[in-house]
Amino acid sequence: MSDTGFTRLAGVVLAGGQGSRMGGQDKGLVPFRQAPMISWTLQQVRPVVDHLMISCNRNMHLYSRFGETLVSDHEVGYCGPLAGIQAALAELDTGFSHLLVLPCDTPLLSLQVIDRLVASARQYPDHIVFLKTGDREHYLHAVIPVCYQTALKQWLASGQGAVGRWYRQFPHYVLDASRDGDCLLNMNTPELLAVGA
Repeated sequence: MSDTGFTRLAGVVLAGGQGSRMGGQDKGLVPFRQAPMISWTLQQVRPVVDHLMISCNRNMHLYSRFGETLVSDHEVGYCGPLAGIQAALAELDTGFSHLLVLPCDTPLLSLQVIDRLVASARQYPDHIVFLKTGDREHYLHAVIPVCYQTALKQWLASGQGAVGRWYRQFPHYVLDASRDGDCLLNMNTPELLAVGA
C-alpha cells in the first residue's frame, strides 16, 4: 500500500493518570536520570511530529515549561487514557491525518521504534497501529487515524474505556517490537524506576 491518506502527523504524550503505583505522584514529573520522566519521551518524539501535545490533568504550570500544547480530559476525574487521546484529537485541525500516542512512563523508548511505528502507519493509513513485545500488547504506543475521533467520542460517552477493545473495532496492525522490548519498559513503580536509573 502507498501512504495515500497519511498527510500530517501530530503527537500526544499521555501524562494524565493518577500514578497510583507511584504513590499518587505525577509520573511525568518524577525524576529519571536527573530530568522529569516525560522529558525523555518529548525529546525523542519532537523530530517526528508536526505538532506535539501533552495530555495532563494536574500540575499544568509545570508541564507548560516544556513548551508544548497542553490538553486535558473533558470529563470529570481520571477517565483513562482514551479520554486523553480524545482530548488530543479534539485539539487538531483538519490538516492532520494521524495522531501518534505515547505514554510518559517509557523514558527508554528509542527513536528507531517510533520511526518503525510511524512507517507502519504510513503503510496502513486506515489502520490503528500499535506495538507488541512477545504476548504483551502496548496499546499506548500507537498511531491512530484522526478520522476515528467521532467513534471514540461515542465510545467514551457510552461509558466504555477499554483501549484494546476500542482499537479492535477498526482495522488494526500490530507491530512486533520484541527485539526492542527493553525500551518499552514502563517505569511505573519506584522499584522499576530505581532499576532503570
